This record gives sequence, C-alpha cells and structure tokens, in this order.
Amino acid sequence: MEKAYRLGEVEEILSEMEQLAEVPDDIMESGEDYQIVISGWHVHIPELGLNLHEGIFCNYDGEEGGYLPDFAVTVVKEEGQTEEEWIYYEQDGFLITLANYLHGKTDLGNLEQLFCFIRMPDGSQQAEE
Repeated sequence: MEKAYRLGEVEEILSEMEQLAEVPDDIMESGEDYQIVISGWHVHIPELGLNLHEGIFCNYDGEEGGYLPDFAVTVVKEEGQTEEEWIYYEQDGFLITLANYLHGKTDLGNLEQLFCFIRMPDGSQQAEE
C-alpha cells in the first residue's frame, strides 16, 4: 500500500531516501545550449491532479564538451503528461513553485497540508522511508 505524506514535509523525506538516486533521470527539454533533466520519480498530488519533479537546468559548456549543471528547478506537470511535456517550472522548492504556479489562489498553509504520494517509474521498487 502506498504511503501518503503531507506536501509540507515531503522534500525533507525525499532528501533521506537513498534509493531515489538509483532511479534514472529523464531529459525533459533540450536545446543547442541547454538541457533540463528531471527526476524519473515524482510526487503526485491527487487533489490537484499534478505531479512535481526535481530537476536540474544545465548549460552546454564547449570547453568540457557537454552539459553542466547550473541550478535546481521544480517542474510541475499535469497527471499523465510525458517526460517532454510540462506546464511550469521555476528555480525554487516544491511549495513555493506550486504556490506561484497557482498564482496565490491557495494559501501556503493549505498547500502544506495536501496529501501527496512518492511515485516511482513503472517497474521500479516502491519508495520507502
């Protein structure tokens, strides 16, 4: 059975979950001089029908001959969107990114209390604390 978490506490829980490092990342978007890589796992918020992914915005470095990490992002996707589809991202944590995406329509205190689930890609082991 899946374990429910409160959105306000899930980032701290994720930081302690070692098995997440074993889940392959996905390339969400790529251009000539940048790439956005997102976690293969996500946090699902059923009440909003949204998924949150951790991501990294990378810039292309000609000297190194590859993409190098520049800054962390949180990516908001609608439930069911593919790796390449997304609706919003910004350089902040889950709660602030979600609040900004919702344009302040939901108070931070209410967002913190939303139930969410940590979801692994199909065929992966379920996330455990």
